[in-house]
Amino acid sequence: MGRRIAAGRRSLGGVEGGDDYFGRLAKYIPAEIVALYLATKGVVPAAEPDRMTILCIIFWVCLVLTPIYLAVTTREGAKGPLWVQVTLATIAFPVWVLAVGEGCFALPKGRAFIASLVLMFVTFIFGLIKPPPEDQ
Repeated sequence: MGRRIAAGRRSLGGVEGGDDYFGRLAKYIPAEIVALYLATKGVVPAAEPDRMTILCIIFWVCLVLTPIYLAVTTREGAKGPLWVQVTLATIAFPVWVLAVGEGCFALPKGRAFIASLVLMFVTFIFGLIKPPPEDQ
C-alpha cells in the first residue's frame, strides 16, 4: 500500500475505484511524523530545565517536515504531490500533538479530554474528504 490516497478515476458513469473511507482515514494521519515527534520528545530528559522550549522546537521542526515529507511520498510516477492529502495531514499533525499532551500546546489538567474530542472529530471529518478524481 502506497502513501498516496487512490483518488479514483473519472469514467462515463462517474468515479471508479479509489480508497474507501478507512483507507483515506489512515493516509490522512501523518503517522511517520507523529512517531518522529514522539521519539524525539521521549529523548528529552524530564529534568531538563529547558524541556518545554526543546519540545516546542521539536514540534515546529516536525510541523515544517510534514508537508515536505508528504509532498515527496505522495508523488506517484508522473503525478505530482496529492495536495489535498498534504494539506489535511499537515493540519492533522498539531491535532495529534495536542491529543498526545505534554508539549507546546498541552491543555491544563482536567481539560485533556478536549484534545481527544478534537482528535476524534477532525479524524472522522477528514476521512469523509475525497481528493478530486484523477484523469486517465
